[in-house]
Amino acid sequence: MMVLVSGCSDTDDNKDNLNENSLTKEEVEFEAPTEIKWDDLVAEDYQPEKIIAKYQKQIDKYDAEDYSPEAEAFYNKINAELNNAPVNETIHNQQIKLPGFIAPLTQDNGVITEFLLVPYFGACIHVPPPPINQTVLIKVAKNNGIKIDDSFGAFWISGQIRIDNKKTDIGEAGYRIENAVIEVYDE
Repeated sequence: MMVLVSGCSDTDDNKDNLNENSLTKEEVEFEAPTEIKWDDLVAEDYQPEKIIAKYQKQIDKYDAEDYSPEAEAFYNKINAELNNAPVNETIHNQQIKLPGFIAPLTQDNGVITEFLLVPYFGACIHVPPPPINQTVLIKVAKNNGIKIDDSFGAFWISGQIRIDNKKTDIGEAGYRIENAVIEVYDE
């Protein structure tokens, strides 16, 4: 399905921020979102097992119950490498639909307006955040936020995904979607 939109903004800079206040003069074509999975956010050539293999001798040296400063520093080093996993550049600017869980960042009168979309419940809040290629910064479309009390289940998020590394108070995202549409996840 394709939708054509025409607008009246004077600048080409606004093409990336289409909404009711900033449409371009020319017609812009939108494709219906493609449903993707979290694995689609990972660069095709990324192989985390190579990182683990590189450190395997040191990993074998430390016991799982070793909380020494040396062991902690070593595991922090591995985690930093794993957390800087590359994003999938082939999906930049695509209209996508992705299921996930909400880690709230900003709210207005009890409605979440900005959040991190993550692949599992509790990420960034109860457990360490996922790698940047598994975290999407979401800014919701006007009048499409989700009430804080209703934000504990899974949701579909639709919109144009962009590669954009952003640090927040609770995690770092490798992607962002602005003017996102939120729907309750229903298998």
